[in-house]
Amino acid sequence: MTDFYVIKILLLTALAFIFTIAWTPLLTHFLYKYKLGKQIRDNGSTPVFTKLHAHKAGTPTMGGLLIWVTVLIFGLLFYYLAKFLPWDIFQ
Repeated sequence: MTDFYVIKILLLTALAFIFTIAWTPLLTHFLYKYKLGKQIRDNGSTPVFTKLHAHKAGTPTMGGLLIWVTVLIFGLLFYYLAKFLPWDIFQ
């Protein structure tokens, strides 16, 4: 029975990985389009910090959305599939 649980976990992990890789370009395009990247403050009080972090300007910083949204989608998907389909894989 534990082999079945291992297979379920590996299958879910593989599906989540493929889904995340598939929607990464969409999220990256959205983040660049709406300039939701790293903002370097240039107020003059920290010139060394500003100089060290200048190369990070414009880098998208919301990559954690990939993980959280994927987990949420697959969690809800498997929850509702388990509710409506009595297959062993969803239990």
